[in-house]
Amino acid sequence: MEKLKKFLPVILLFAGVGIGWFIGHRERSQIVEEEPPEKEREVVAVRDSIRAPEGGFNPEFVKVERVELTDVPDTVLISGKLAADAERVHLVSSRVAGRLDRILAFEGTKVALGQSVAELFSPDWISAQNEYLLARNAVRALNATAQKDLVEEAKFTEQSVVSRMKVLGASDADIAQVGKTGRVVTHLRLRAPIAGTIVKRNMDPGAFLGIGDDFMTIADTSKIWFVGNFYEKDYARVKLGQTLQLKVPALPDRLFQGTVNYIGTTVDPVTHVLPVRCTVDNAANELRPELFASGALVTGVKKAVVIKKGAIVSIRQDSFVFVEIEPNHFRRVPVTINTLGDGRLVATTGLSGGERIVVEGATLINEAIIRG
Repeated sequence: MEKLKKFLPVILLFAGVGIGWFIGHRERSQIVEEEPPEKEREVVAVRDSIRAPEGGFNPEFVKVERVELTDVPDTVLISGKLAADAERVHLVSSRVAGRLDRILAFEGTKVALGQSVAELFSPDWISAQNEYLLARNAVRALNATAQKDLVEEAKFTEQSVVSRMKVLGASDADIAQVGKTGRVVTHLRLRAPIAGTIVKRNMDPGAFLGIGDDFMTIADTSKIWFVGNFYEKDYARVKLGQTLQLKVPALPDRLFQGTVNYIGTTVDPVTHVLPVRCTVDNAANELRPELFASGALVTGVKKAVVIKKGAIVSIRQDSFVFVEIEPNHFRRVPVTINTLGDGRLVATTGLSGGERIVVEGATLINEAIIRG
């Protein structure tokens, strides 16, 4: 017992040293184990570049090209829709009251100027023909006499009736037919006032037409309008006569050309935009009113870097390309992308020209960065 008391201080000393070593070793182990995750998180957060493996990326999947500054159209982007050219739209109406007995052309039919599109039964038209035949017969009867004053008066009456028939809508051919046959035509032919396509019909056969009532609409669709808006910041750049490059989502593979023919005279007080109208050639009759469209109004020429679609990586709302900063070392660079009217993509910020960028396989490289 006395020996145990003699060695007790030594035993306690070694026990204290052992416990201290164990606690210290455990704390250091925790620190070592916690450090790597912090370092790993830091690397993932700031990593925006990648080195290719020895020998480079597989050229079948990743291609690199040099991009240069080039002249591209300086454009103002405009969204809007197509509309019928109001200068080429005409209502077909009646100049005399009557019953619409027959319609000769319906929606979608192309008609020529002066072509008959309907037949109208009108008592006023029949009455005018009877007056014309009486006046004509009177002129013929008085020509056999020597009474020149009466002949002149009869001729004047005849011409007055002819003028009235024309006011009712009769053509020279209609009047000539009545004079040649000496018979009254029961129906007045209503004719197309312009050449074009029937785009709307308001009435069916048997309907009553009053004076001035329209029963169909004809439009010349060889030219059509694009109506859109642009912001006031672009007001100084938009001029009459400028060229519009037009894309229609319904015809994604087609590019149309137009010309500015009207710029709004007032600014919308809420949206601060101005209306603009362009005439678009539609000789092939591919475009239709009310189709949505987007236009690029060419206001000049500027320098920009044209890039391929495969070079762009989209992350949320941002766009990036991979630039080769040294052989087989690529960095992800943010860029601002605009679309030209002809569909080409240009980088307006982020590239200055002369860089080598990944044009194919950018998505694969971006996935490799994300995986780490």
